[in-house]
Amino acid sequence: MEALKFEEMFKEVIEGKSIRECEKIYGINRNTFVEMCKQIFPEGSENMKKLERILVENKSRLQKKEIEEDKFESAVKDFLSGEIKTLTKAREKFMKETNETIDPLTFKERNNIKLKQRYIRYEANKSGNYSHINFKALFIEMIRHELSQTEISEMYNIPKRTVSRELAKLENNEKYEEIYFIAKELSSRQIYKGNSKKKCEKLFSEFERRLIDTTLRSFGHQEVIIGDPKTEAQIRYEKAKKLLKDVENTKLSQQEAAKKLGVSVSTIRRAGKTVEGYEKLTEKQDSDDERK
Repeated sequence: MEALKFEEMFKEVIEGKSIRECEKIYGINRNTFVEMCKQIFPEGSENMKKLERILVENKSRLQKKEIEEDKFESAVKDFLSGEIKTLTKAREKFMKETNETIDPLTFKERNNIKLKQRYIRYEANKSGNYSHINFKALFIEMIRHELSQTEISEMYNIPKRTVSRELAKLENNEKYEEIYFIAKELSSRQIYKGNSKKKCEKLFSEFERRLIDTTLRSFGHQEVIIGDPKTEAQIRYEKAKKLLKDVENTKLSQQEAAKKLGVSVSTIRRAGKTVEGYEKLTEKQDSDDERK
């Protein structure tokens, strides 16, 4: 069992997850993990080179996290809560004493869930949507830690209805449908366990858990919070562009394609205008930027 945990933790670390985060998931502390690596992998091997590089990067990030943590969090909280009205003012407050710069997204490197919740609420209020959330990564995290939809929605300060709606979208997504079915099975077993008298019963057998973890790893390491969220206009443009591509792929007339795709002809025409308008706007912005 310990060897299996080590194997899974090593893969997670190599894929980019921090050792500190993996410690909590697998219960193997950093020093033990490094010693096990030294015993298993020969010095100078490709795996040891990768690990040594990651250890250096981890140490650098850890030192950065520990610099003026309280001052950083204070400035970010004030910015996200609206007490400081602009990012410039937040930077000024932080730099006065630390001579360090600040970005509202750098909280992603920290394990402060309250900061993450504030940022998610801040972006949702600003944009009116949750385009700053990678829901596929959210569901991977939910499955990995065997959380319910209610627990993951509370953890990230996202309405449960939004979480349920986004999960439903994966049912017919060929690339991510496995995430949907595993999440639904997890939900069913949580309900069964809640009604069962055997409260200590595991949700999945060790074999099932290994298959699930292998599936989750196949999607690679993904961040739940997107660093550069899409605007409402970008979302409308991409949706319209996809519809026009689907129409083109049918190789039918507009009327016949509309019938086949289950949309109206006017919807296709509106999509064309949306794409045309957005592309003209972005071309103008690019042109303006070049002149600056």
